[in-house]
Amino acid sequence: MFVCCRLQPILSVHITGLIVGLIADGSAIDQLAYRKSLEARAPASIKALANDLACYASFCWRVRGAGLPASEARIVAYLEDCEARHLAPATVGRRVATMAVVHGLLGVPSPTLAPVVRDTLRGFRRRVDVRQRQAGPLRLGEGIGIAAVKGFTLTALLEACSGSVMGLRDAALLSLGYDAGLRVSELVAIDCGHIKPIEDGAGVLVVARSKTDQEGRGAQAWLSPDTMRRIAAWRAEAGISDGPLFRRVAATRTKAREARRAVRITELAWNARVDHERMAARPERLASVAYTIGEEPLTPAAVRLIIKRRARQAAEEGLVALFGKELDAAIAALSTHSLRVGLTQDLFANGEDAGPIAQALRWTSTATALRYGRKLAPASNATARMLRNVRG
Repeated sequence: MFVCCRLQPILSVHITGLIVGLIADGSAIDQLAYRKSLEARAPASIKALANDLACYASFCWRVRGAGLPASEARIVAYLEDCEARHLAPATVGRRVATMAVVHGLLGVPSPTLAPVVRDTLRGFRRRVDVRQRQAGPLRLGEGIGIAAVKGFTLTALLEACSGSVMGLRDAALLSLGYDAGLRVSELVAIDCGHIKPIEDGAGVLVVARSKTDQEGRGAQAWLSPDTMRRIAAWRAEAGISDGPLFRRVAATRTKAREARRAVRITELAWNARVDHERMAARPERLASVAYTIGEEPLTPAAVRLIIKRRARQAAEEGLVALFGKELDAAIAALSTHSLRVGLTQDLFANGEDAGPIAQALRWTSTATALRYGRKLAPASNATARMLRNVRG
């Protein structure tokens, strides 16, 4: 058995077991290359690698035979199996890339580069809808945009946040996530020391590490004065001076009860047991909620639940005009990426170009920015801006 990297040890052990189980007799692993390959990857990438290998291993166990090194025919059969199970083209494309990585660790040519494999993948994409399902955007909803913003907006969700400590946390999280266009991994990693106030009440957030910055060179994002006020209110109420900014809040609820006079012994049945504690007078008690602030940062799953819970509350308070199946579909479309998608669309609607948007949201190319804003880009591109002035 070869050495696992220290990063994400449980997943590394799982990946190791999968590879060993798939290797044909006589094949060897470059242990140094394997360890360094995992060390160079982000935790999310290692998790994806483990999931992809588990999928391929399941296929190999069903059809029998050694899985690694794989022949071109076996990879083609795997792709056909993925299509039969209705996997998304983007997911299958990532799994093909994973197979290329694994064969690199074995020191053998990757069958994924063969024309027959490429043609199989292209055919798969042609037969299905290759458009990726985009997270429902959470746009600001306050006058930004060429047309009125429909559905859920950041403004509606902020209004649905109460003045309780949990509401203050959620409002600060939503506001900051939108201003900086953060990925959820960046959002949950924010430390109090990463935020610095500047002039006019605004602030600067240091994004210490991101998906496109695995080496931790760092980037900065501007925060509005409104966001800074919400952060200050949350920190003051929660008593947070340092450490993770967004944390779990546990609520202990006490039900209300009416006052009760003492029970006299003469009021008891002849055979009743005398319990002075239960017979004593009981004062009135109002309903109350006590909050406990955790020490650990929120998880990505918790952020997703916060967004959906605040959306549901906004609907219940009549802050959005969505009902029935349309409401359920809109909530289902919201994800931890909704704030990032919403900011991108607002920037396009405000006339910004893809290049500055990609720079502001820390993408290495404009392709993702254009995909996020594809519904708005035609109405905000150079042609639209020119023709709006001359053919309005």
